[in-house]
Amino acid sequence: MTVQPDDVADALGSTDLSDSQLQALIDAAGRMYDRRTEGKNVDTEARDDVVTQLAAHLVASGPERQISSAGEGGGNVSFEGETGQGLSATTYGQVAVTLDPTGSLAGADKPSASIEVPDAKGLDR
Repeated sequence: MTVQPDDVADALGSTDLSDSQLQALIDAAGRMYDRRTEGKNVDTEARDDVVTQLAAHLVASGPERQISSAGEGGGNVSFEGETGQGLSATTYGQVAVTLDPTGSLAGADKPSASIEVPDAKGLDR
């Protein structure tokens, strides 16, 4: 089985996106996951579950941002997550990390470690 637009729409509960818009996000989510898990054996059903949640994450962090709270009076709305939080920014991204049997998505939000050595040439002791 491969992920279909209806699978993502079901995960979201509702969406105003067309099937072709959802398919584009499914394709992007699949490429993203496949690059992260290259060389690892992932069961087809597990991959589909993760890709469905990743596609929902792409919807909820982009065209249909996930709302965490809304007020009536002033029309204020709070959205889940913040830019730069990666998969942690939506519940769908968090579920994708949980469902990933390889653990490859768990560190996807973390920056790479780096070490910088200062240039000490010419310094007097």
